[in-house]
Amino acid sequence: MIENYRERINKIADILSKSLEKYPNKTTIDYYNPVIIKSGINDFDGKKEYLDTSSVEGINNISADERIAYDQRPSRANMQPIPDSVWFAKMKASYKNLIIGKSDIDIINSKILSTGFQGIKASKKLPLSLLSAFIISKDFNSQRDLNSVGTTMAGINNETFMKINVPLLTESEVVDFDNKYKLLIDELSILRRKINSLKQEKSLLLSKYF
Repeated sequence: MIENYRERINKIADILSKSLEKYPNKTTIDYYNPVIIKSGINDFDGKKEYLDTSSVEGINNISADERIAYDQRPSRANMQPIPDSVWFAKMKASYKNLIIGKSDIDIINSKILSTGFQGIKASKKLPLSLLSAFIISKDFNSQRDLNSVGTTMAGINNETFMKINVPLLTESEVVDFDNKYKLLIDELSILRRKINSLKQEKSLLLSKYF
C-alpha cells in the first residue's frame, strides 16, 4: 500500500509538471513576487522533530528520528514550517521537496526544518498549486543546479533563485490553473498522512513479532 501511495504521488507530480508545458512564454520567477521565508522559529515547549535535507527524499517522503528542544538544537534547525508553503533543498543535484498545505497540521505543529531548505510562501499571484508545479518540475531543478553558487557545497541563494525562468501565466490563467489542480495538492497531503500511518503500523508490527 505504501508503494502504491508513493506511485500516486509520483503520478501527481508528473501531471503538475506536464501541466506547465502549455505555457510556452517564460519569465523569471521574481515576476510572481515569491515570498521567501526567512530563518527563525517560534519558541516551543517540549520537543519537536528536526528535518534536515537528509530526512526528505522526492516529494513529501519524510524519514526523521531526531528530536530537538528549542534551547538544545543544531544551529541549522532554524526554519519554521507554515501553511501554504513549498520547501526544496538548496543544495545542487538534490530532489527533496515538502509541500505544506493548511491541513498538514502534523508538520506545522511538530516539526522544525533545516536552513538547508528554501521556503516559499504561496500567495494570490502564486498559489500553492502553481508554486508546487514550478518547484517540482525537472526544468526548475535543472536551473537550480545551473544557478547554484559555491564550491564544496554548491547551492542556490535568494538572489540566484529569483533568476530562475518559469512559465509566464496571465492572472486569469493563474486562477484557472489553481481551480484545476488545487485538489491534487490536497491529495498529496492526504497520501503523505496515509503513508505515515502505515509506517507507524508497520513499525508496531515489526517490534511486536521481531
